[in-house]
Amino acid sequence: MVGVTETGPQAPHRAVAMTIVTSRPGVLVGRRRDGNPPWTFPGGKTEPGESPEDAAVRETLEETGLRVRATGIIGQRVHPRTGVLITYVAAAPVEGVNATAAGQELDVVRWVSLTEALELMGNMAEDVRQYLRRPVGKQGLDGGSPASW
Repeated sequence: MVGVTETGPQAPHRAVAMTIVTSRPGVLVGRRRDGNPPWTFPGGKTEPGESPEDAAVRETLEETGLRVRATGIIGQRVHPRTGVLITYVAAAPVEGVNATAAGQELDVVRWVSLTEALELMGNMAEDVRQYLRRPVGKQGLDGGSPASW
């Protein structure tokens, strides 16, 4: 884990796991139906007793139909605007890379390059930016690294 950045006036009131899924096609992102924020990584609230890794795997399947395995924790932060504790979980697909907007939260799901991900999500956590820029083989993931896109 890279570290926790505590910002914002209040302690978090719920925990969220966001899944950073990388594979040869790129990094998986989705466009939110409510537009807040417009683009995001798959993820959602953790259930009582659920680990961030388990929540990330579950939420990714629910939102995209894609089966993934968690490969580690990238980092955590308290979101500066919402006060929500977010855990960023690295993941890799286990059964192909076909993903579709399967849940109620996302209306579009697609693989994008690192450059496009940074353009779509300008407020991306620094731990996630650093993770996506790591060289091939340093992410513990199968397939290509975002640094090689």
